[in-house]
Amino acid sequence: GHKKTCAPRKTAEEVYHIVRQAHFADDWREVLKWEGRLEELLEAGTDINCDFTLCAFFSAHQMGLRSTHGSDHAMPAIRLQERRVELLGRMERFRDQGEAICSIADILLALRKMEEATTTYTRARDIGAAHGFFSVESDACLGLGQVAMQEGRHEEGVDLLRNALAAAPLNEANERCYEMNALRKLIDALFQTNAIDEIEPLVLRFREVAQVETERSGSLCSSEFRIIYIRARLHEARGRPHEAAR
Repeated sequence: GHKKTCAPRKTAEEVYHIVRQAHFADDWREVLKWEGRLEELLEAGTDINCDFTLCAFFSAHQMGLRSTHGSDHAMPAIRLQERRVELLGRMERFRDQGEAICSIADILLALRKMEEATTTYTRARDIGAAHGFFSVESDACLGLGQVAMQEGRHEEGVDLLRNALAAAPLNEANERCYEMNALRKLIDALFQTNAIDEIEPLVLRFREVAQVETERSGSLCSSEFRIIYIRARLHEARGRPHEAAR
Protein backbone atom coordinates (compact mmCIF):
# COMPACT_ATOMS: atom_id res chain seq x y z
CA GLY A 1 0.00 0.00 0.00
CA HIS A 2 0.88 3.68 -0.16
CA LYS A 3 2.90 5.14 2.63
CA LYS A 4 1.23 8.24 4.02
CA THR A 5 3.77 11.05 3.80
CA CYS A 6 3.35 13.82 6.31
CA ALA A 7 4.36 17.25 5.06
CA PRO A 8 7.01 18.74 7.35
CA ARG A 9 5.64 21.38 9.70
CA LYS A 10 6.19 24.83 8.25
CA THR A 11 8.52 27.20 10.07
CA ALA A 12 7.19 30.46 11.52
CA GLU A 13 9.01 32.30 8.71
CA GLU A 14 7.27 30.20 6.03
CA VAL A 15 3.87 30.75 7.68
CA TYR A 16 4.54 34.51 7.85
CA HIS A 17 5.18 34.60 4.08
CA ILE A 18 2.04 32.54 3.33
CA VAL A 19 -0.07 34.88 5.52
CA ARG A 20 1.52 37.91 3.86
CA GLN A 21 0.74 36.64 0.36
CA ALA A 22 -2.83 35.66 1.28
CA HIS A 23 -3.40 39.07 2.92
CA PHE A 24 -2.32 40.97 -0.20
CA ALA A 25 -4.49 38.67 -2.33
CA ASP A 26 -7.51 39.43 -0.06
CA ASP A 27 -7.81 35.71 0.64
CA TRP A 28 -9.14 36.03 4.19
CA ARG A 29 -10.00 32.33 4.51
CA GLU A 30 -6.39 31.34 3.76
CA VAL A 31 -5.10 33.85 6.34
CA LEU A 32 -7.43 32.48 9.04
CA LYS A 33 -6.25 28.89 8.36
CA TRP A 34 -3.00 29.89 10.06
CA GLU A 35 -4.46 31.62 13.11
CA GLY A 36 -3.45 28.65 15.27
CA ARG A 37 0.19 29.68 14.71
CA LEU A 38 -0.39 33.31 15.76
CA GLU A 39 1.48 33.19 19.11
CA GLU A 40 4.47 31.57 17.43
CA LEU A 41 4.50 34.26 14.72
CA LEU A 42 4.36 37.01 17.33
CA GLU A 43 7.24 35.45 19.31
CA ALA A 44 9.42 35.08 16.22
CA GLY A 45 8.73 38.50 14.66
CA THR A 46 10.14 41.98 15.04
CA ASP A 47 7.72 44.71 16.17
CA ILE A 48 7.06 45.68 12.53
CA ASN A 49 6.39 42.04 11.56
CA CYS A 50 4.14 41.57 14.59
CA ASP A 51 2.18 44.68 13.62
CA PHE A 52 1.70 43.30 10.11
CA THR A 53 0.68 39.86 11.44
CA LEU A 54 -1.94 41.27 13.82
CA CYS A 55 -3.18 43.59 11.07
CA ALA A 56 -3.49 40.69 8.58
CA PHE A 57 -5.52 38.52 10.98
CA PHE A 58 -7.68 41.48 12.04
CA SER A 59 -8.40 42.35 8.37
CA ALA A 60 -9.23 38.71 7.64
CA HIS A 61 -11.81 38.65 10.45
CA GLN A 62 -13.17 42.01 9.24
CA MET A 63 -13.61 40.59 5.72
CA GLY A 64 -15.18 37.49 7.23
CA LEU A 65 -17.59 39.71 9.16
CA ARG A 66 -18.59 41.52 5.95
CA SER A 67 -18.84 38.35 3.83
CA THR A 68 -20.77 36.13 6.22
CA HIS A 69 -22.65 38.80 8.26
CA GLY A 70 -21.99 36.44 11.18
CA SER A 71 -20.87 38.12 14.38
CA ASP A 72 -18.57 35.16 15.22
CA HIS A 73 -15.76 37.16 13.58
CA ALA A 74 -16.43 40.29 15.66
CA MET A 75 -14.90 39.35 19.03
CA PRO A 76 -11.74 37.73 17.56
CA ALA A 77 -11.27 40.88 15.45
CA ILE A 78 -11.59 43.12 18.51
CA ARG A 79 -9.17 40.98 20.56
CA LEU A 80 -6.55 41.08 17.78
CA GLN A 81 -6.90 44.83 17.32
CA GLU A 82 -6.60 45.45 21.09
CA ARG A 83 -3.26 43.60 21.01
CA ARG A 84 -2.21 45.73 18.04
CA VAL A 85 -3.27 48.91 19.88
CA GLU A 86 -0.96 47.94 22.75
CA LEU A 87 1.93 47.22 20.34
CA LEU A 88 1.45 50.52 18.46
CA GLY A 89 1.54 52.39 21.79
CA ARG A 90 4.90 50.75 22.62
CA MET A 91 6.15 51.67 19.13
CA GLU A 92 4.91 55.26 19.73
CA ARG A 93 2.89 55.14 16.51
CA PHE A 94 0.05 57.16 18.01
CA ARG A 95 -1.80 58.06 14.81
CA ASP A 96 -2.04 54.37 13.84
CA GLN A 97 -2.99 53.55 17.43
CA GLY A 98 -5.87 56.07 17.40
CA GLU A 99 -7.15 54.78 14.07
CA ALA A 100 -6.91 51.16 15.28
CA ILE A 101 -9.01 52.08 18.35
CA CYS A 102 -11.59 53.69 16.01
CA SER A 103 -11.78 50.46 14.00
CA ILE A 104 -12.63 48.57 17.22
CA ALA A 105 -15.35 51.14 17.97
CA ASP A 106 -16.70 50.74 14.40
CA ILE A 107 -17.29 47.03 15.08
CA LEU A 108 -18.95 47.80 18.43
CA LEU A 109 -21.19 50.35 16.67
CA ALA A 110 -22.16 47.75 14.03
CA LEU A 111 -23.03 45.35 16.88
CA ARG A 112 -25.15 48.19 18.38
CA LYS A 113 -23.09 48.17 21.60
CA MET A 114 -23.56 51.92 21.89
CA GLU A 115 -22.06 52.50 25.33
CA GLU A 116 -18.88 50.53 24.57
CA ALA A 117 -18.59 52.20 21.15
CA THR A 118 -18.87 55.67 22.75
CA THR A 119 -16.16 54.87 25.34
CA THR A 120 -13.88 53.49 22.61
CA TYR A 121 -14.32 56.41 20.19
CA THR A 122 -13.66 58.78 23.13
CA ARG A 123 -10.48 56.88 23.96
CA ALA A 124 -9.32 57.34 20.35
CA ARG A 125 -10.26 61.02 20.37
CA ASP A 126 -8.16 61.57 23.52
CA ILE A 127 -5.12 60.03 21.78
CA GLY A 128 -5.71 62.20 18.69
CA ALA A 129 -5.96 65.32 20.89
CA ALA A 130 -2.89 64.42 22.98
CA HIS A 131 -0.69 63.97 19.89
CA GLY A 132 -2.36 66.44 17.52
CA PHE A 133 -3.63 64.01 14.86
CA PHE A 134 -6.56 65.41 12.86
CA SER A 135 -7.21 62.08 11.10
CA VAL A 136 -7.96 60.46 14.48
CA GLU A 137 -10.10 63.45 15.57
CA SER A 138 -12.09 63.16 12.31
CA ASP A 139 -12.60 59.37 12.62
CA ALA A 140 -13.55 59.56 16.31
CA CYS A 141 -16.02 62.45 15.83
CA LEU A 142 -17.52 60.60 12.85
CA GLY A 143 -18.18 57.58 15.09
CA LEU A 144 -19.45 59.60 18.06
CA GLY A 145 -21.73 61.56 15.71
CA GLN A 146 -23.23 58.34 14.32
CA VAL A 147 -23.85 57.02 17.85
CA ALA A 148 -25.59 60.29 18.82
CA MET A 149 -27.76 60.23 15.66
CA GLN A 150 -28.79 56.61 16.25
CA GLU A 151 -29.67 57.42 19.87
CA GLY A 152 -31.84 60.35 18.78
CA ARG A 153 -29.50 63.09 20.07
CA HIS A 154 -29.67 64.82 16.70
CA GLU A 155 -28.29 68.26 17.55
CA GLU A 156 -25.24 66.79 19.26
CA GLY A 157 -24.84 64.26 16.42
CA VAL A 158 -24.82 66.93 13.70
CA ASP A 159 -22.31 69.04 15.69
CA LEU A 160 -19.96 66.05 16.05
CA LEU A 161 -20.26 65.27 12.33
CA ARG A 162 -19.47 68.93 11.53
CA ASN A 163 -16.35 68.53 13.73
CA ALA A 164 -15.42 65.38 11.80
CA LEU A 165 -15.71 67.32 8.54
CA ALA A 166 -13.69 70.29 9.87
CA ALA A 167 -10.81 68.00 10.94
CA ALA A 168 -10.91 65.83 7.78
CA PRO A 169 -9.00 68.04 5.26
CA LEU A 170 -6.24 68.54 7.87
CA ASN A 171 -5.47 64.80 8.04
CA GLU A 172 -1.76 63.98 8.05
CA ALA A 173 -1.78 61.63 5.03
CA ASN A 174 -3.53 64.22 2.84
CA GLU A 175 -6.11 61.57 1.89
CA ARG A 176 -9.56 62.53 0.65
CA CYS A 177 -11.34 59.51 2.19
CA TYR A 178 -11.72 61.28 5.56
CA GLU A 179 -13.52 64.18 3.89
CA MET A 180 -15.71 61.87 1.76
CA ASN A 181 -16.77 59.81 4.80
CA ALA A 182 -17.53 62.90 6.87
CA LEU A 183 -19.49 64.56 4.03
CA ARG A 184 -21.51 61.41 3.42
CA LYS A 185 -22.50 60.98 7.09
CA LEU A 186 -23.15 64.70 7.65
CA ILE A 187 -25.38 64.97 4.55
CA ASP A 188 -27.38 61.92 5.76
CA ALA A 189 -27.75 63.49 9.22
CA LEU A 190 -28.90 66.81 7.74
CA PHE A 191 -31.58 65.04 5.67
CA GLN A 192 -32.67 63.26 8.84
CA THR A 193 -32.99 66.57 10.72
CA ASN A 194 -34.51 68.32 7.66
CA ALA A 195 -31.73 70.95 7.51
CA ILE A 196 -32.07 71.12 3.72
CA ASP A 197 -30.38 74.52 3.18
CA GLU A 198 -27.11 73.31 4.67
CA ILE A 199 -26.94 70.37 2.26
CA GLU A 200 -26.59 72.20 -1.08
CA PRO A 201 -23.04 73.61 -0.52
CA LEU A 202 -21.95 70.26 0.93
CA VAL A 203 -23.11 68.46 -2.24
CA LEU A 204 -20.89 70.78 -4.31
CA ARG A 205 -17.95 70.08 -2.02
CA PHE A 206 -18.69 66.34 -2.16
CA ARG A 207 -18.64 66.52 -5.96
CA GLU A 208 -15.26 68.34 -5.96
CA VAL A 209 -13.68 65.78 -3.62
CA ALA A 210 -15.12 62.89 -5.68
CA GLN A 211 -13.77 64.40 -8.92
CA VAL A 212 -10.28 64.76 -7.43
CA GLU A 213 -10.49 61.13 -6.30
CA THR A 214 -11.60 60.01 -9.78
CA GLU A 215 -8.70 61.87 -11.42
CA ARG A 216 -6.23 60.47 -8.90
CA SER A 217 -7.34 56.84 -9.24
CA GLY A 218 -8.12 56.98 -12.96
CA SER A 219 -11.47 55.22 -12.45
CA LEU A 220 -14.91 56.62 -11.72
CA CYS A 221 -15.30 57.10 -8.00
CA SER A 222 -18.46 55.43 -6.62
CA SER A 223 -19.18 58.67 -4.75
CA GLU A 224 -19.92 60.36 -8.08
CA PHE A 225 -22.95 58.05 -8.42
CA ARG A 226 -23.92 58.85 -4.85
CA ILE A 227 -24.04 62.56 -5.72
CA ILE A 228 -26.77 61.89 -8.31
CA TYR A 229 -28.78 60.11 -5.61
CA ILE A 230 -28.18 62.93 -3.07
CA ARG A 231 -29.26 65.60 -5.58
CA ALA A 232 -32.44 63.65 -6.31
CA ARG A 233 -33.17 63.45 -2.58
CA LEU A 234 -32.45 67.15 -2.19
CA HIS A 235 -34.84 68.23 -4.94
CA GLU A 236 -37.48 65.82 -3.67
CA ALA A 237 -37.15 67.31 -0.17
CA ARG A 238 -37.62 70.77 -1.68
CA GLY A 239 -40.63 69.56 -3.67
CA ARG A 240 -38.89 70.02 -7.03
CA PRO A 241 -38.59 66.40 -8.26
CA HIS A 242 -38.46 67.56 -11.94
CA GLU A 243 -35.02 69.08 -11.24
CA ALA A 244 -33.58 65.88 -9.80
CA ALA A 245 -32.37 64.60 -13.16
CA ARG A 246 -30.34 67.71 -14.00
